[in-house]
Amino acid sequence: FKQYLKIIIQFCNAYIAFDINHRLTIIGCSNTETCFLYPDLTNESLIIPTVTKTNLFEQLFVIDRVVENNLKEFIENFSPSHTLSGSMITMALTQALCYINRLLRDTLPGEKNSFRILIIQTTTDTSKQYMNFMNAVFTSEKINVPIDGCILNNDSSLLQQA
Repeated sequence: FKQYLKIIIQFCNAYIAFDINHRLTIIGCSNTETCFLYPDLTNESLIIPTVTKTNLFEQLFVIDRVVENNLKEFIENFSPSHTLSGSMITMALTQALCYINRLLRDTLPGEKNSFRILIIQTTTDTSKQYMNFMNAVFTSEKINVPIDGCILNNDSSLLQQA
């Protein structure tokens, strides 16, 4: 697990370092809940972090620390009692889209931001998520936010269609 986490954080750091206009949001989801892993919404100063050329490395360190701490807390609070219901991947995707929409609304004229969604899935799909998931995919397409998928377990018909 730590190996996957390290790779994911390296990907996030590369995404931010590639262009300071890139914005990053990481949302964890289980079978019972979703949670913002980054930015840390409990800390007002980190809600919408702005990366500049002068604070790039500091921001990358903050990403590492915040994601690791929040993921650890999320896993500690995980309740394995409802393991048959599938993940809440659709809710996590719609939360990401709502957050991106809020950032788009707050963007100043002439300001350039780039958004992208990466879904890393370790659980199986459930058919009851299909309609809502595809509606979220269409919304993402409408606001020009690409969705990338990384499937670590079995095949995912949802992510293949996204």
